[in-house]
Amino acid sequence: MKKLLFLLFIGVLIRPGSRAAAQDFLEPSAGGPIAGPPQLALPALGSGTRGSATRESLPVMELPATSSSMPGMPIRDALPEPISAIDLQPELQPFVSGHEYQMDCEPALLESTGTWLRRGFWYTEVDALLMDRIWARDDSILAFQPGTANTLFLEGGRQGSEATPRLKLGRFLFRDQQNRDHAAEFIAYGGGQWTKSGRLDAANGGTLTSVIGGGNPSFTGATSTLYDYDSRFNSFELNYHRKSRMKKDRMELEPNGEWVRRAQPSFSRSVMAGIRYFDLNEDFDWNAFGIDDDGLATTDPQTGNYRVRTDNDLIGTQVGFGWTYETARWSLGLNSKSGMYLNHTDVDSSFVVTGGVTSGESHITVDNLSFVTEAAVVGKWHMRPNFSLRAGMEILFVSSVAHASEQLDFVPVSTSHVVAGGNSTYMGGLIGFEGYW
Repeated sequence: MKKLLFLLFIGVLIRPGSRAAAQDFLEPSAGGPIAGPPQLALPALGSGTRGSATRESLPVMELPATSSSMPGMPIRDALPEPISAIDLQPELQPFVSGHEYQMDCEPALLESTGTWLRRGFWYTEVDALLMDRIWARDDSILAFQPGTANTLFLEGGRQGSEATPRLKLGRFLFRDQQNRDHAAEFIAYGGGQWTKSGRLDAANGGTLTSVIGGGNPSFTGATSTLYDYDSRFNSFELNYHRKSRMKKDRMELEPNGEWVRRAQPSFSRSVMAGIRYFDLNEDFDWNAFGIDDDGLATTDPQTGNYRVRTDNDLIGTQVGFGWTYETARWSLGLNSKSGMYLNHTDVDSSFVVTGGVTSGESHITVDNLSFVTEAAVVGKWHMRPNFSLRAGMEILFVSSVAHASEQLDFVPVSTSHVVAGGNSTYMGGLIGFEGYW
């Protein structure tokens, strides 16, 4: 009985409420705005017929122009400045107190280390290289004193070390959809001069015998001889360079339970292509004194001079590749480039012995193909996002070029001699810096 009375009571309460809600939804109230939910009871704008509302019948709410018009309802002013990424994520690892720069912390909420490093439209690399030159496997003998161990060698594997500067200037062009930077760069390289000299004096009143000569009149019979050998090169490049960047940063959980954003070590790859001009010049100057040869017109001691100059002008195209392991603080990379070049070679030689009896001049021009390859292992330490120190090892190989030391034959006119048949290898270390702006 109690349950029946309870159900009847509930039914009485529900039926009038449902009817009233339906009437409120279908018809507007005569005394004011619609009482239903705004998103359900919004009337359509019409001509004023029953079931619709006119534009004039809708209530209008006006907002005050300033906060002073409604003193009881203060309005929040606009933020004085935008909220920074550091404010939005204060739990990330902050910069270390007292240090302006820390690579493994959070630079910005929406910025990764891959875009933090190597930032700028222009960049430069300045290196100083200390390189040793090797132009032949074995040493050559120029002269010796018979019956003794006195010998004048021309060392092919040790011409000494020389410091050489190098400058690279690049311009950022654009970044593609695969997060690779495209740039144009210019490289100037060279300026060093490798010099080798030697001297031999006959002992106990003897004379020297010249090995190089091939039966032609030479400096045999001299009491003293010496030589100076100079070699230098210059290189200019214009390249198009494409290099990938580091991966996105990752979140790491510290032992204390805090999440820290760190750079993700990555392998980046680069390719380049361009044109290169390589100029290799050499000068060999050989002098002899006290020559006493019965074949000469005079019996007085004579002096002689033999000088050879070679000029190799190489121009051609090259391609290169690079692989680098990069972290937020340091990187280690391997770079290489190679190319085929058209080599225009000029060889000028002359020798003379005072008295005018023995003399000769020769000029040879040869065109051939040469090969140039270069490889380097370079490590970088990032002092700042746009400044890094560089150090590494480098090797440069040049084939099919004319060496002045290989043109010595005392032939007055030479046309069949193999001119551009030598190779030069330069290897050593480098130290420098790079910067972006």
